[in-house]
Amino acid sequence: MKIIAVHTNVRHFAIRPQVRIISHAGTHDHSCFLHIIIEDDEGNKGYGEAALTALWSGETAQTADVMVKEIIRAVLLQKTFDHPSETSHLLEKTIYGNSFLKGAIDCAIWDLFGRSQGLSVATMIKNRALPISLPSRASIGMYPVRETVAAAKYFWEAGIRTLKFKTGLSGSLDKDRLRAVRAELGYEPSFTVDYNGRFSNSDEALSSIHVLSEFGIQYVEQPTHRESLSLLAKVRRGSPIPIIADEAIFSPMQLEEAIRLEACDVVCLYPGKCGGFSNSITMAQRCQEVGLPCVGGSNLETDLGSAATLSLVASQSIFPHMTIPGDYANGLYYLDGQGEPALSFSEGNTFLPEGPGFGVSPHTNP
Repeated sequence: MKIIAVHTNVRHFAIRPQVRIISHAGTHDHSCFLHIIIEDDEGNKGYGEAALTALWSGETAQTADVMVKEIIRAVLLQKTFDHPSETSHLLEKTIYGNSFLKGAIDCAIWDLFGRSQGLSVATMIKNRALPISLPSRASIGMYPVRETVAAAKYFWEAGIRTLKFKTGLSGSLDKDRLRAVRAELGYEPSFTVDYNGRFSNSDEALSSIHVLSEFGIQYVEQPTHRESLSLLAKVRRGSPIPIIADEAIFSPMQLEEAIRLEACDVVCLYPGKCGGFSNSITMAQRCQEVGLPCVGGSNLETDLGSAATLSLVASQSIFPHMTIPGDYANGLYYLDGQGEPALSFSEGNTFLPEGPGFGVSPHTNP
């Protein structure tokens, strides 16, 4: 593939107010994304999406757009790729950090490669039979009790059977929220909790986990600050509930440190956070080697970004998608159209797109 054009498009998407994300990491009540369109010399186009949140990854759509126009475009133009996996190394030599921007560019080149071959990316990299669809969990922000119950009912009625609660509120508020949802929906829903790095003290983290354990919590996600894998490992050793690492593991090197420390029971992976589809595959394969299960995460991507995550999770057997559902129901959060064709969702399951590449193009530009 010889790259002849790199285009960008800043897009805004409104989130339904009743399911806006409020967590210890901040409030996410709208999304501003950078879409990447890369063309080759045979007329093929590939698409990627950077789901950028300054409070979460330090990136914004506007800064990413400048990076592409002033730095990355010149590196990519007239570059010939034999395989999309070459992208990751090139980007690492070009800019530091900016994982979601790198992820979008890497995904766009993978998408371009798949479309040029007439094959889905999932088919090209699979190490198991591809599922038709994947069950999803849904995140519920740190709302007051009544709003928490309303959001849980909204997702439950849409077929979601695993509810992830953003937690870390003071006093008994988290306990009151989970108790109210159990009273409303019973014990059929699976509960997970996500602290988004709330604690910098292991005793405080473990105290909170023990308090919430009475509500049948399946997994605890990122209870400790992202910058200390050793602290996460300490909490894991004392936790009665398996630990998912999310913010603490962006890169292959951080993954190696987590493996060495035995810091978690499950790793959250997805192309944006991991700096691309290439890195995501590398990290999933490393987890396969050591038997560390993975779950697909999200920064509330639209269908375009979610399609890449679905392709990763569906294709790699280290993702036990039936027992550890990931974040694939992002269409339930948005008010308007997101992709062409839109991802199909039914009874809590998101269907793997069927087209070449990742199978989704950006929604018609405004």
